[in-house]
Amino acid sequence: MISKYKSMWILVAFDLPVLTQKQRRIANSFRNYLKNVGFTMLQKSLYCYYSCTKERSDLIGDNIKKNIPDKGHISILFFTDRMFSMTKNYYGKLKVNISQPELFNNLL
Repeated sequence: MISKYKSMWILVAFDLPVLTQKQRRIANSFRNYLKNVGFTMLQKSLYCYYSCTKERSDLIGDNIKKNIPDKGHISILFFTDRMFSMTKNYYGKLKVNISQPELFNNLL
């Protein structure tokens, strides 16, 4: 069984310039990179990924660092599965159809 204290969640938060068409293309390319390596979008500039080990999390973090756009600001946060399971999500009164990613249904 995978330990909730050894498995990790990686959160990537980023601010990328999107004033020009070229900047938007670069920002979309970075988002697509995150999706292609298995990240799930939590919010427009916040993506998460589940990893079974800290070593794997470190490797993924290093790979993200290599793909940061030149004018981007990116923060990579690491949480144990136990810590991440205490996350609470709140939504305003606006009625939107927000479904929990299938990934979370399998892990939580």
